[in-house]
This record gives sequence, structure tokens and C-alpha cells, in this order.
Amino acid sequence: MPDPKKQEYYRKNREKRLQYQRKYYLSNREVFERKDELLKALDLEEWKKRKKKRGDYNKEYYRKNRDRIRKKQRERYLKRKAASSAARKR
Repeated sequence: MPDPKKQEYYRKNREKRLQYQRKYYLSNREVFERKDELLKALDLEEWKKRKKKRGDYNKEYYRKNRDRIRKKQRERYLKRKAASSAARKR
């Protein structure tokens, strides 16, 4: 059974955690890309296997979370559209 204290902690610190994850990804992005590039050059079969596994995971994730993803995309779109129309009115 989930620990309510842990759930509350993660719920309260969600934005901090997401900010940290984003910063980590951006600072290590080149390392990830370089590792992928090396794997492709050294072991093409393993690279293809990992690429397929990652693609399958992404498809499944999108299928499960399609409504939530589209809702967030729509919210971002409407927010940008409102900001852009407000800027034009000035």
C-alpha cells in the first residue's frame, strides 16, 4: 500500500522535480546523443534493437496518455494564442 507521506511529498515537490529533470536532461543531452552515435557506429544491431524498444515504449506511452497529452498541448496553444493576440492589440 502506498505511503501517504511519500505521495504528499512528491505531490508538493512536483514542479521542483520536473525543473531538476529538465535541467539534468539539457546539461547531459550531448552526452546521450554521443553515446547513441557511438553505439550506432560500433554495434548497429544493438542500436537498432534499442531504437525499436524506445519507439515501442513511446508509442505505448502516447496511446495510454493521449488525452492528457492533447489537453496539455491545447492549453499551451491557447495560452500562446492569447499572448500573441494581446501583443497585437498594443
